[in-house]
Amino acid sequence: MPARPVHRGSCLCARVQYEVAGRFGTFDTCHCTDCRKSHAAAFAAYIEVARSDFRFVRGATHLTTHTTPTGTKRSFCRTCGSIVTCFNDDDQLRTWISASTLDTPIEIGPAYHTYVRSKALWYDLEDGRPQFETAAPARR
Repeated sequence: MPARPVHRGSCLCARVQYEVAGRFGTFDTCHCTDCRKSHAAAFAAYIEVARSDFRFVRGATHLTTHTTPTGTKRSFCRTCGSIVTCFNDDDQLRTWISASTLDTPIEIGPAYHTYVRSKALWYDLEDGRPQFETAAPARR
């Protein structure tokens, strides 16, 4: 059996470090207002991972979590503010990591854009990837 890939990541100040021992799920960009404001950017880039494949190597107690009115939670470093994970308590199987926190190279890119109804008006989406007004359709 082939070895499972291991990817490592950290926050800006490296107080929080994690690893993912398994394959990535969907890589997408979210343009909802919550993601734009929490990342202070035109969008957030998240990669889906199985919770069973994800673990904090260091600094889990250094995270703080903000919950939005929709129930989405973002965990971020209390020192540097880097958003490390995004998750929802209703989904115990998956979590999402901020793609920008990865320290190891990856060979995948975003599959699509979600919540483009809320995108920043000053940002043009011209990469040809599918765009969804809200969430992407469920995969089968």
